[in-house]
Amino acid sequence: MAACCAAAAPAVAASLCAPDEPVVFACHVGSKLVSLCRPPGDRGMLSYRFGRPESVELSYPEPGRQASAAFTVKSAPLIGGGETTVAFRRGAYTYTVYSKVARGADGSTPEFEDGVIVARRGKVLSRMRCEDGGEGFREPMGSMAAK
Repeated sequence: MAACCAAAAPAVAASLCAPDEPVVFACHVGSKLVSLCRPPGDRGMLSYRFGRPESVELSYPEPGRQASAAFTVKSAPLIGGGETTVAFRRGAYTYTVYSKVARGADGSTPEFEDGVIVARRGKVLSRMRCEDGGEGFREPMGSMAAK
């Protein structure tokens, strides 16, 4: 009986990417999703989307516009891991998607953290951590570097 009811429950969207777009990054932040999508066959392009499947609040670049050089990719080593960020600017705001692995408090267990930071003129306005743990970046980000 439980299998019947579970099967009838609506599926929760895992990302805001279109079915033909590879998901580069996706996670839940509160009741919303953050996603980095890549157009099919184009490893040098990205698209950022934030919101709900029925109502995307922010899409960058805007549909029909290309912004390959608008995304900045950085990687930095951390003790016991590292951090990768993908950022873009929109007006006075900077949006930074990040994934990091660092040594935990016990000194041996790794700790993972993914999320999005929104800053205005360098001042952090919001730090949203992935509540579902995220999966980090699902493909190497070196090919996404600004050209």
